[in-house]
Amino acid sequence: MRSLSALRKITAVACMLALSGCLVSEDPLLDASNGHATPIDPGAYVMCPVGDEEDGADCEQFSISHDDTGLYRLDKDGEEPIDMRVRRIGRRGFAVQLLEDSDDAYLYYYGAGNSQRFRLTMMLCADLPEEMRAQLIEDGDLESDDEDFETCTVNTLKGVTVSAKAYHRGEVQSDEGIALEFTPAPNAVD
Repeated sequence: MRSLSALRKITAVACMLALSGCLVSEDPLLDASNGHATPIDPGAYVMCPVGDEEDGADCEQFSISHDDTGLYRLDKDGEEPIDMRVRRIGRRGFAVQLLEDSDDAYLYYYGAGNSQRFRLTMMLCADLPEEMRAQLIEDGDLESDDEDFETCTVNTLKGVTVSAKAYHRGEVQSDEGIALEFTPAPNAVD
């Protein structure tokens, strides 16, 4: 996992293994009108999986930029860039949307922090508080094809923000979550 494709591989593996089911949508729920927060300054960053026992072996350096609409671009030479949108849901808490280009699905994460340390945690449907998940499904904000919530489609912005707020408030506890942390690259020049 020595390239920016590590992010794509991590998210794809998590969904394929159905670690309780990640939140996905076919169409973007965050756009320039509702996903324009910019908590991470443009620059060079290192991305590492949280809890990696390889002592940084899976860490990667890449650049982050964003345009005037808040659309982030994660870029590494020779790799296809990853687009990311961010919506503020609380103090230093964010709903984050990434496009998984291998199957044109949008994946949703809870983001926390700022340019000094920003963590992305994949939101898992089965880990959401049961009553909250049931209400979101009843209201049509989420849907699942099975009772184990292996596949959860997010249909509305409310479905994304309510789920992210549950993570932000600490209502979600999971040992299976996938998290990545961005920190400024040590050799980056300001």
